[in-house]
Amino acid sequence: MYDALVQTLPDGLRVLEQSDATDQDSYHVTKAFSKEHHVTSLADLKDVDGDLKLGGNSELAIRPYGPKGLKSVYGVDVAFTPIEDSGGPLTFKALKDGDVQLVDLYSADPKIKQNDLVTLEDPEGLFLASNVVPVVSSKVTEAMAKVIDQVSAELSAEDLVDLDSQSVDDKRSAKDIAAGWLKEHDVS
Repeated sequence: MYDALVQTLPDGLRVLEQSDATDQDSYHVTKAFSKEHHVTSLADLKDVDGDLKLGGNSELAIRPYGPKGLKSVYGVDVAFTPIEDSGGPLTFKALKDGDVQLVDLYSADPKIKQNDLVTLEDPEGLFLASNVVPVVSSKVTEAMAKVIDQVSAELSAEDLVDLDSQSVDDKRSAKDIAAGWLKEHDVS
């Protein structure tokens, strides 16, 4: 995937080292549902008695990791409920109220932890990894690229959640968040 990205960039852009940090679609259930049905993985869903409803934006219905992907990869049948708020408050309300049992969220969304949700493991790789990859102007100097590569080497998925939370929940500026992270990780 990384090599394909490099080959498709327009002139004037280049790709630096990718990070191990990811922010990708992932499926989540409430902690109560996880405990009641012994579900910690997408594979566990096939053993749940009763109907399962998956909630997410309408395009999820046709995505490779949507209902058809769950069926073909994990043998899980789900009904689909469109919720048009991109993992916002309506999605969380539908999950908490039991209108859906499973929702699609970005893995770095700080609301996952705030709402005590369980991120289901994906042992068969239904979701493709979405590593953070810096794409920069060819005008970036080698010294700048070195610092960006340092950031990529240090940045973790947990950092992404924390950085997102500082922005969304704490309303901190991007400049202050970045400065704090760089200082904490001794990147200069």
